[in-house]
Amino acid sequence: MNEENKEKGERAEKLFEHYLNSVTIPFYRIDQNKESQSEEFRNKHIRRPDYLIHTKKGVFHVDVKYRKKTPFGKNKEERFPIGSDNIDSLFQFQEQFYQEVWLAFTNNLNDPQFYYITISIINEYYINIQKIYAEKKYKIPEEILIYIPDSLLLFDKLSFEKGFYKEPNLANIEEDVECLNRIAHYTDNKKEA
Repeated sequence: MNEENKEKGERAEKLFEHYLNSVTIPFYRIDQNKESQSEEFRNKHIRRPDYLIHTKKGVFHVDVKYRKKTPFGKNKEERFPIGSDNIDSLFQFQEQFYQEVWLAFTNNLNDPQFYYITISIINEYYINIQKIYAEKKYKIPEEILIYIPDSLLLFDKLSFEKGFYKEPNLANIEEDVECLNRIAHYTDNKKEA
């Protein structure tokens, strides 16, 4: 990791801490120094997430990632990239310690919006990519960059009360209520006939 990316990553982590404090989510930062981990972690290629957070929905490990969204695919969808090495090592943490790991992605250090996804979802996506590589008899690179589709980024909110969640889109709710009312009215009239 080059120095600029490391600095942006640390800045994203500080912004995440600021966010957690602003919404009163208790957390502690997990020491990432290699000297503070056992040989077991190094030997099994296990990477520790950055934070342990506490919500009413449970305790979660969260790894914060600053990533510049990159156009990818036929439609040039803007996606967060993550390396397969990162996926493997965080998934190993989850598997070895039976602790769910979430990732918090942001691409904006001025006014950050975090997007949340579990390492299990990313890993499943990565496994499917590997299967297609094998089916097509392509050589699988040792390190591959995975571009996460927006459809997999499940949540964009985090609170103490709700944990990870997404605000429902209520733009058409009045129209939906009118439609439901017409259906109910039609059903009532049909029963009376």
